[in-house]
Amino acid sequence: MKEINIQDPNYPQSLLNLDSPPKRLYTIGDERLLTNFALAIVGTRTPTHYGEEITKSISYGLAKQGITIISGMAKGIDKNAHIGAILAKGKTIAVLRLRI
Repeated sequence: MKEINIQDPNYPQSLLNLDSPPKRLYTIGDERLLTNFALAIVGTRTPTHYGEEITKSISYGLAKQGITIISGMAKGIDKNAHIGAILAKGKTIAVLRLRI
């Protein structure tokens, strides 16, 4: 696991636009994905079957176009966003929030 602090040149510039950006990020995997063009897909943990399928389809299509899919690791929409990207052999980032 690697720590990236807010002063690190690898810290995602887009996060600096937030009112309260995280001071540290912890990464496992290819941290270069943090600079890719990306889209976040998040939603309910209890989607309909249609919601699950359309989420997979949308994330699949976006990932095929080279867009990195970002989502949480919750069941439901988040999980299906990752599945769609993986099925497309695309890139995906899972965001977990650590409360201390």
